[in-house]
Amino acid sequence: MNIDSIDQYIVCRDNCPPRFIEALAMNGFIKEAHVESCEKPRHQRIVATLINDAIITSECRFDEEIRQSMKIIGIYIELAKKNKAEEQIEVLRKPAID
Repeated sequence: MNIDSIDQYIVCRDNCPPRFIEALAMNGFIKEAHVESCEKPRHQRIVATLINDAIITSECRFDEEIRQSMKIIGIYIELAKKNKAEEQIEVLRKPAID
């Protein structure tokens, strides 16, 4: 799969729910992620880099929620690296209906 072709499947890029970013990680699309502070006290956001170097950001959420999401994302990133997920990503096309 051409990793640039995943762009057409990313439906959120900025201010996304943390669960959306977790799902991207679960499917092997995220190669790294970090946390940034938000203006509101004790609120943070996730900044994730996809395998095609695109950047996705989460909504600003309470720091504990972001910390939990980062644990989940970190596990998925490590699994993807271990299993070489980037090499195995395949987009299946829906067959045409006559």
